[in-house]
Amino acid sequence: MLSRLILKASHLRLLTLLSSKPHFPQPNPITKPPSFLLPNTHYFPKPPHFYSTNNNGNNENEDDWDFSVGVEEEGKVADELFKNVELEGDDGVEEDMLLEKAKENKKLEEEENKKLEEEEKGLIEVLKGPDRAFGDLIAASGITDEMLDSLIALKDLEGIQGLPPLTEIENMRYEKNTKRSSRADIERQKQEEVTRARVREVDTKGRAYGTGKRKCSIARVWIQPGDGKFVVNDKEFDVYFPMLDHRADLLRPFTETKTLGTWNVNCTVKGGGVSGQVGAIRLGVSRALQCWDPNLRPPLKKVGFLTRDSRVVERKKPGKAKARKSFQWVKR
Repeated sequence: MLSRLILKASHLRLLTLLSSKPHFPQPNPITKPPSFLLPNTHYFPKPPHFYSTNNNGNNENEDDWDFSVGVEEEGKVADELFKNVELEGDDGVEEDMLLEKAKENKKLEEEENKKLEEEEKGLIEVLKGPDRAFGDLIAASGITDEMLDSLIALKDLEGIQGLPPLTEIENMRYEKNTKRSSRADIERQKQEEVTRARVREVDTKGRAYGTGKRKCSIARVWIQPGDGKFVVNDKEFDVYFPMLDHRADLLRPFTETKTLGTWNVNCTVKGGGVSGQVGAIRLGVSRALQCWDPNLRPPLKKVGFLTRDSRVVERKKPGKAKARKSFQWVKR
């Protein structure tokens, strides 16, 4: 009996745990749970059931001593509220940042557009203002970024000693451009004049004149309608040129134009050798026929009788016997 009345140490520990006074002044204290706690954690462990607390199964409420149930529910509600607040705050901050960036970009674009408009106005004033030579230069030569930069650099260096003023440079460039165009126009006009000038040219005696050159020979030829006489340096051409090949070359212009035996030819030739004199006379006869009748030009041009033969004797080279020939080579 006495052993039943004496309390053991384990009974005393349970009594202290199951004291009638609660640990908090309120049965369900409201405290903000820490953010790092897991949703299923409890502040207080459930007491071990060493003895019956529900009247041997008759008491259905088993959560009389579970103080963590209300705290967990309140913590969940608070977490959901804080999450919603945080999400709303993040969205608002991001929208504000985007709006500020868009405003800054618009301001930068407006400033760049203003600068471009000011530069365009300055260029228009230069092109239409008193410095019109600058605009004429750009219009004449074609506007490019490199040229414009170089001209602007020259304008900045206008006051430096030793450099010509910008106006002189502009005038020189403008004159060069106009000269190029005028040269082309002059050449075109010359060609037109030559084509127009291809008319019959006859002197007061009714003769057509032509000059011919070949190597070192120069021939002056006069032709007029006749019975086919050919005089060279006051001699008959068959006497002056005894070789048949040379005489055939002299008569080629007449055979090509189909006027053989209808002209009287009188010519003087000097310089060079026989072949050179033959070539000079043939060129002079062809040019004289062209002057007499421009319609005879196509057949003569086709065979090349109106082209001056520019071939000359090749000069002797030093260290050689002739122009190409070398001395005999001796090994020893």
